[in-house]
Amino acid sequence: MRQRTEHDSQTTDGHIAFGEYLEQRASMAGSARTQSLSIALYRLLSGGKPVSADQLGPACGVSGEDAVRLLLEFPLTTMALDDRRAIVAFGGLSIVPTHHRFVTKDAELFTWCVFDALFLPEILGQSATLTTHCPGSGAELTVELDPGPVRAIRPSSCVISIVAPDAEACCKDVRKAFCNHVNLFRDREAFRAWSGGRRDGGSVTIQEARHFAQKRNALRYPDIDLGAGGGIPLPRASRNCVPG
Repeated sequence: MRQRTEHDSQTTDGHIAFGEYLEQRASMAGSARTQSLSIALYRLLSGGKPVSADQLGPACGVSGEDAVRLLLEFPLTTMALDDRRAIVAFGGLSIVPTHHRFVTKDAELFTWCVFDALFLPEILGQSATLTTHCPGSGAELTVELDPGPVRAIRPSSCVISIVAPDAEACCKDVRKAFCNHVNLFRDREAFRAWSGGRRDGGSVTIQEARHFAQKRNALRYPDIDLGAGGGIPLPRASRNCVPG
């Protein structure tokens, strides 16, 4: 048997952390209606403007009042509101600037962490370019994304940091507990220098993280056909009617 190296240890830690993250996703799918509302909200936010409940309701086939009730099923920490109570960020997609710039053909957007940028193209049904900076070296890093495979990574040696999420801490402040620790690094050496040997996470390649992103979407939206692109997201079993 081949002896494990330091490189193997870091990769395994990253895989374990992502596995724990995906286990949490499996328990957060919710009903077909909340899944539909979640996708509709992401797609409305991708236009680059705040989203009100009155806008959200018709986008997923319910009233504004029903949209508000469905939104209450999501943890408050997954949303950010402006002074008019309109939604300006949801589940990692933000119109408020962050460290991670996420640009589509329609708008300049932002994400709460690098992993968000990997699962969002499939949800939005469009390509995007992520631009961020290595926390260790300060180098600018770019990833060109499609709903399918990653198109390009500059530099190609980039890796993503990941920590094992604490469910209770994430419910209180998901950005502080999880998102702020999920960044892009120039290479594995830059990640190791920055992490200082912390034991609660590791790193994976972009290609590996994209695989986890696809699994995340499948677990989070088991009743939704994400291949429907930018239209109204309907449950798989009800493709001929808007959910009531």
